[in-house]
Amino acid sequence: MPRTARKRSSTDLYHVIARGINKEFIFGQKREKNNIIRLFQKHLEDKDIEIYAYAIMSTHFHILIRVDLKLLSNYMAIVLAEFAEYYNFKHNRNGHVFQDRFKSECVETQQYFWNCIRYIHMNPVNAGIVKVPSDYEFSSMKEYKTAKSRIIHPKAIKIFKSEFDSFEEFAKFHKKPQKQIFMDIPQEVDAQLLKAALYILNQEANLKGMESPQIILENIEVRREFKEKLQQELKLTKAKTERLYREVKSCIIGK
Repeated sequence: MPRTARKRSSTDLYHVIARGINKEFIFGQKREKNNIIRLFQKHLEDKDIEIYAYAIMSTHFHILIRVDLKLLSNYMAIVLAEFAEYYNFKHNRNGHVFQDRFKSECVETQQYFWNCIRYIHMNPVNAGIVKVPSDYEFSSMKEYKTAKSRIIHPKAIKIFKSEFDSFEEFAKFHKKPQKQIFMDIPQEVDAQLLKAALYILNQEANLKGMESPQIILENIEVRREFKEKLQQELKLTKAKTERLYREVKSCIIGK
């Protein structure tokens, strides 16, 4: 079966992820995280590429990048191939290191751009590794905090300073809840959906003046409206909406 062609972004901005094969911890050690960061930096030279955010997790990485679509494929191919060679040599193994090809999604609006940066930086927080994103060593949050770009483009620092009065305001922005669902590994997408559904539930309870969100789940008519809102706002099928609703119910009422 031929591969589906990548969608071209009108802004040349892409949110990219790549993950280890069979859920392996290919970035499980500090030197492995540092190595992929070094490779991103190495192959930026003399290329028309701008990186705005990144986070290196144990099984995968996220990167927000502005680049021509063709150059994106070339850049990622070189970086991933060099890391795979390093990883196989280090662990005395052969074969694929990454799960299929890297994935990309288009970033078309300014709102999505900033929300994507927030989502990338919050990955280690959501994984329970650190309490605040600036404490994580292997993401671009520390570059924004120091206003010194290592991998992110100097333009990223300039845009950040024009959008936020201070780093403290930027950090506060990261604490805001969001309903957008971003591309990620499957279990992280599921976690995003549940968090967004709970946010919508509480929002609906507040709008309706209810003492508890549990009341929505206990009322047949209001419950139906809630399910419809989940399906519409999160762009889910009816089957996925039902599964998500059961997860929400389990969190609020219990099984």
